[in-house]
Amino acid sequence: MVIDFHHHLFNRDWLPQKFWSDLVQRAVNVRRLNGQEADPDAIARGMSEMFEDQNGDRLAADMDEAGIAYTLIMPLDLGLELGECPVSMEEKTRLIVEVTGRHPGKIGSFFGIDPRRAGGVELFDRAVRQWGMKGLKLDPAAGFYPNERLVYPYYEKACELGVPVLLHTGVAIPPFRNKYTDPIYLDDVTLDFPELTVVAAHASFGWWQQLAFLISKKTNLVTDISGWQPLATRDYGLFCRYLREMISIAGAPNILFASDGPAFNLYDMRNQWWAGLFRDLPDKAPAGLTFTREEVDLILYQNAQRILGPVGEG
Repeated sequence: MVIDFHHHLFNRDWLPQKFWSDLVQRAVNVRRLNGQEADPDAIARGMSEMFEDQNGDRLAADMDEAGIAYTLIMPLDLGLELGECPVSMEEKTRLIVEVTGRHPGKIGSFFGIDPRRAGGVELFDRAVRQWGMKGLKLDPAAGFYPNERLVYPYYEKACELGVPVLLHTGVAIPPFRNKYTDPIYLDDVTLDFPELTVVAAHASFGWWQQLAFLISKKTNLVTDISGWQPLATRDYGLFCRYLREMISIAGAPNILFASDGPAFNLYDMRNQWWAGLFRDLPDKAPAGLTFTREEVDLILYQNAQRILGPVGEG
């Protein structure tokens, strides 16, 4: 079984225009780094065709192709940093609830909000209690520190509701500011809310060693391994060495499989390949590295089920 703990729905009206232009530039940079053709206009056209998914049917089909049993949507609220989009956060939340209702037991969602918005805690409460959302997604790169007191009412509410909080950590694409995304700020959060499960997204990218050692000293901090597809494509051996070290330091029970899709479809790094890479680690790891089936199963689905309950069971 495979559970994707971190995915997105990238519909045109759900995100600011600047997000799309920055994503095109990111795609150009990644393609050039990988020695691929990089036409910005062609990428922009393909992006609209590739991402538009109002009802989740495209995501569900991709999951079937990849053998993924359950996917969590992580909504983005970037309007205060990049400019507001046509659809409000409350309306976007309602639309995502329609998606999860159309695909029950297959697609779930966290509630996403910029904590600087008015009324966000009340909407978070409603999203979980009334609409069945599974947790809270925060993106500090949009302009706030995870340990700012303005965020604490959300952590308090998450504890009250008994749901986890996932935060972006690690280097973010421009124009976001990386000073907000250092995982060290989660030290305060995990200490001040010991009953809260905190998920540091992306294994903090370049700060992965710092995060791994932080996790090793905590009982309520875990990470997802989303967004590492470009490194795994460019240097599979290096990716595997990093992952092996993460497991050895942080422990396999504290690492979650995730994709951060669908953006990587732009680079032909689809989830069928990404999930398959993890499934095959016990048999196809580089010489000198070992991954057990028990470790891989923990990462692929068992850790997610420990946090979320028995999702993905059909």
